[in-house]
Amino acid sequence: MNRDYENVLEDLALVYRLKQQAEAHKKETDALLEGTHALLTAENEQDLYMKMFEVFKGLYNYEVCFVLENDGPKRMRCINSTHSPLLNTIWNIDDTLSRAVKSTPVALFNIRHQPTWQEHIALFDSPVTSVLYCPFKVHQQQAVIVFCHQSLGYYTQEYVEMANRYRTFTEQIAMGMQAKMMALETVRLKEEKAQVEKSLIDSEKMASLGLLAAGVAHEINNPIAFINSNIHFLKNVIPALLDMQGIVENLAKSESEEERAQLKNDAIAWQAQHNLESLVDEINDICNESEDGLNRVTDIITSLRSFSHDADIPDDETIDVNSCVNHALRLVNSELKHRIKIHQELGDVLPIQGKTGKLNQVLVNLFVNAAQAMEEGDSLTIKSFNETKSQSVVITVADTGCGIEQHALQKMFEPFYTTKPIGKGTGLGLYISFSIVEAMGGTISVDSEVNVGTTFTLSFPAVNENKKTAQTCGSNTSSEKT
Repeated sequence: MNRDYENVLEDLALVYRLKQQAEAHKKETDALLEGTHALLTAENEQDLYMKMFEVFKGLYNYEVCFVLENDGPKRMRCINSTHSPLLNTIWNIDDTLSRAVKSTPVALFNIRHQPTWQEHIALFDSPVTSVLYCPFKVHQQQAVIVFCHQSLGYYTQEYVEMANRYRTFTEQIAMGMQAKMMALETVRLKEEKAQVEKSLIDSEKMASLGLLAAGVAHEINNPIAFINSNIHFLKNVIPALLDMQGIVENLAKSESEEERAQLKNDAIAWQAQHNLESLVDEINDICNESEDGLNRVTDIITSLRSFSHDADIPDDETIDVNSCVNHALRLVNSELKHRIKIHQELGDVLPIQGKTGKLNQVLVNLFVNAAQAMEEGDSLTIKSFNETKSQSVVITVADTGCGIEQHALQKMFEPFYTTKPIGKGTGLGLYISFSIVEAMGGTISVDSEVNVGTTFTLSFPAVNENKKTAQTCGSNTSSEKT
């Protein structure tokens, strides 16, 4: 009978131990799940640490928790904490902390007898007495998580054993934290890289505008000059027209034949001096000429705006590439006219996705480079067509300039590489053009032969016309200019 009773007690004890183990495993599993969720949802390093401290809160029930990392011989630094005054504090490694650093969890009954703690106790808002050191690996070296409680002797041997049991879990969490921080750092670097690339694109765009500024000013100045001249002509003929107006008004009010005869003579004399029919034709001509000039100025300004102001335009804007070609040619007209023959063979192409200003920047860069490579009498041919097989839109820019040597062709799209003399180029134009085209999902390639010419080929995925309507900036025509 006694033997049966003892067996029952042993079985009950076994069940109790199994129950404790099961509860411990469940607690560890719950903590692991919470830790995994924290790793997945953290937005930055500080957020990650705060969430991990919450996970450890359920395991060790601390008042304050902080992490110490090696900072040199015999010293450690607080790299993160639930209590901000502890951040970046330096801790001397005494014998007790040394045991933890060397991989053994340590419980301190009363820290007020520990010299290392004396200079830091005043930093705590509430009195802290009991401490548990839990070692783990971070940044490929030993570190220590410190759990603090205000109750004297709170962290008993049971917590030391718990720290040993959760040692693997703690290190897995730490490794996960490092992996997450590396991922966050990667995201941050990508964001910084994108910002740097945007700054480079904006800088090169401004440099291009600076290069084109004199030419654009000349293009605008010409129509403004003859419009100004036409206005002066109109101001000069207004007195004569007012004289004729006076003759007509007086003729309408005249009451005698003698008065009308005199006004008739005045009108004949005015006509002999001014020739009304010729004057009307001349006024009509200068009005048409002024209207054409104003349209030219408007077109140039529209081209400038499409080139430089696209910050508020979404990247999935639909683009009419032929309109972009016309805009870019208008901006570089001063570089080409009277010197280069321009041939446009623009087909009825599908729209593409991207930003008009960015594509204009690419085309302006290609046109300026071509102009600088050509001499008087050379020709520039721009073509656009649909590539049915690949469902893409292709633009080719071919010049009959000096060409590029084969060894230089391999480096054409590398940043800061240029074949131009010092001070004539940054070496960023083609690199940025390559980046823009790539960001739009397209490709850019170059083929050249020395003393024959160079051809750049741009290819972009086409957009189905039934899905989106292209935003057209101007008319699309096939023409030849000299």
